[in-house]
Amino acid sequence: DLQEDNGVLNLSAEWARAVKKLISPYESYTRTGITLGYSNTFAKVLRFEAGFTGNIGGMDTKDDPDAFTGEFKKERDNAFRGNTSLTWLINRSWITNLKLEASVNFNDNLYHYHNYESYASNQPAVHSEQEGYYIADRLPLTFFSDQVTDSKELDLAASLKYNWHRRWDEVKSSLKAGVQWKANGNVGKGEYYKDPSLAANGYRPRPYTDYPFMHNLSVYAEEHLTVPVVSTKLELTAGLRLENVFIQNSLYNNKTTLSPRFNAKWEIAEGFAIRGGWGITEKLPSYYILYPKQEYRDIQTFGFSHGGQTSYIYYTQPYTVTYNPDLRWQRNSNSELGIDASFLGTKVSLVGFRNVTKGPYNLLDVYEPYSYNILQKPDGFEMPAEAMISVDHQTGMLYIRGGEDEYWTPMDIKVTDRTFAKSTKQNNGADVVRAGAEMVVEFPEIRPLRTKFRLDASYTHTRYVNDQLSYHYQTGWSHTTLANRSYQYVGIYANGNGTSVANGKVTHNLDANLTAITHIPQARLIITCRLEMSLLRRNRNLSLYNGQDYAYTVRETDNAPTGGNINDGNSFTAIRPVAYMDLDGNIREFTDAEAADPAFANLILKSTNAYTFAQDGYGPYMSANLSITKEIGEHVSLSFFANNFTNSRPYVKSLATGVGAIFTPAFYYGLTCRLKF
Repeated sequence: DLQEDNGVLNLSAEWARAVKKLISPYESYTRTGITLGYSNTFAKVLRFEAGFTGNIGGMDTKDDPDAFTGEFKKERDNAFRGNTSLTWLINRSWITNLKLEASVNFNDNLYHYHNYESYASNQPAVHSEQEGYYIADRLPLTFFSDQVTDSKELDLAASLKYNWHRRWDEVKSSLKAGVQWKANGNVGKGEYYKDPSLAANGYRPRPYTDYPFMHNLSVYAEEHLTVPVVSTKLELTAGLRLENVFIQNSLYNNKTTLSPRFNAKWEIAEGFAIRGGWGITEKLPSYYILYPKQEYRDIQTFGFSHGGQTSYIYYTQPYTVTYNPDLRWQRNSNSELGIDASFLGTKVSLVGFRNVTKGPYNLLDVYEPYSYNILQKPDGFEMPAEAMISVDHQTGMLYIRGGEDEYWTPMDIKVTDRTFAKSTKQNNGADVVRAGAEMVVEFPEIRPLRTKFRLDASYTHTRYVNDQLSYHYQTGWSHTTLANRSYQYVGIYANGNGTSVANGKVTHNLDANLTAITHIPQARLIITCRLEMSLLRRNRNLSLYNGQDYAYTVRETDNAPTGGNINDGNSFTAIRPVAYMDLDGNIREFTDAEAADPAFANLILKSTNAYTFAQDGYGPYMSANLSITKEIGEHVSLSFFANNFTNSRPYVKSLATGVGAIFTPAFYYGLTCRLKF
């Protein structure tokens, strides 16, 4: 307290250092944090608050003498946040207060990887960024590369909030409304190599400044009403939020979402209440769907040796995620019903919920036919040792000569291959239904031990079947009748992802946590021990289309149907396409005639094992975490934590495969020091 109406100033600082392995302390993380806050009320009507938080730190991986010499990793992890608010305490019949807020978040991250690379022969590296044919760069046999990611994320926000609190006898009303603006972007240099010629094959730099800021404008209103009902009390809450996103040059224009919600709580008696709620939340796709990032595909068309070196010609096609004009915004509908009870010093909360995700986002592969030229040396042509090379970027024609005084010799076209170019499209998948129950029990304090126990548990059941049509093409397949040509068909399947014989799943999960908190006021000590338990894990894959089994059992040696049950967990399974696309872009139905034709055999997708649809899951496992906080004086506190301090890492076996796995984290610990002023 600064006294004399000068406000209140809060200052705190902390420092933390963590080492991954004490026996080899060459990988460490360090963080230094400071928090500053100031608040004051002027003329009893204007409440001003301002704050600043800064964290400076990062990961440092030095060269370990026991490991390879010369490599290192450095990560800078700095975060700064400033916020301020001004509340006008009006207290009139039509308004209680008006609050203006603004904040700035700046995350400064730099990842620098100094890696050693070694190859037995020169490797090609394609870095072209325009469509056409190009000579690939040649990487050295041994070298160090410096890969850098420079991210400077900047988030800006401002809001104006209106509050109106009213009361009529026992009826209370609280109305909130406001408008909010946010802007998110990145002003960092992006992803790059310090020496672009040493970049990995297929790597292109990605400047983050090429991507525009995303602006979000939202308005909302919420009413909370408390009404007495005889000797009971009823609380009602209703709210509505409208949001619009703006991204310059985005193909998606209607980026508006509407999210209503309603909650009610009825306190029937002291220590017993029933509550419920319902709400809908609409979610826009990720930023890189609304403004796709540039991707590239590189296809080798020719390779030749000359003078102890090898050169490669590649055809480069830039592409992005395909625009989907029929894309619907993902919508989550959530409803819950629960009770809160308190008796004999024990608090109990039981809640049942049902969540439906309508039109969840997923990426589907899409294909379109295209062709390119594959070259070969002309008959009788001898490749010069000191070859001069020229490539026509548009046609792919390659010209070679041995010196300035020689004529250019064109290479021959071996074949014009027709195949399919793959890109991805954001789409809406089938609805996902989640239902379950949650329980929280807070037991009364055991006073002689100054300890309180808290038990929370949750059960979740999830089911979905995604039978939307998806495309799949296996690169590397050969044409069934023409030599040196790519496979001539794309399969279209009712499995939602194009590669798996399963198109759905049903799961059952049961988790529980037991927490013990001990306060020792005389020692100013708090000890927390938390036991995290996974009690049940069960899941089974599904395969349904038009209400019937889509997958069918087949022999292990071929695709011949056996007529068995896919859920027996002891049979190989397969699916066949519902349609296919040819090299002219025509889509045709896949019938029994195609299923019997060897030319279409590649389109029948077969499981890689016999237990794809078997009941799967794992037995129970658990881990324990410990936290001890000690206050020293008025300004210093030390916190020690040890996660999985018993180092419980059992192998739990899969019910379907019998293969063991470890799900608990490795034991690790740390120490935090906080300074408060």
